[in-house]
Amino acid sequence: MEDLSNFRAALDRIDAQLIELLGQRFEVCRKVANYKKLYDVPMMQPGRVKEVHARNAELAKSHAVSPAFVQDLYTLVIGEACRLEDEIIDAGPDSH
Repeated sequence: MEDLSNFRAALDRIDAQLIELLGQRFEVCRKVANYKKLYDVPMMQPGRVKEVHARNAELAKSHAVSPAFVQDLYTLVIGEACRLEDEIIDAGPDSH
């Protein structure tokens, strides 16, 4: 039988991967914000938000994860992406 510390170590490694992936996701969001700023694209894209929520809720089902949890999680993730976009889009022209 595995020791509890082995499970905790596995969880710690997975958590580090999750944070790394979030960092990568937000880096792409920064690039999106710079693109939107450069081409005067509106920050909020409600259709895209719905698409991300729906796609990830479906993906959650195939991984035995609660779709409601994923909806809540992506509300937070998208909220942070919007905050980053606002910060970049509202900054001066030298923020690229």
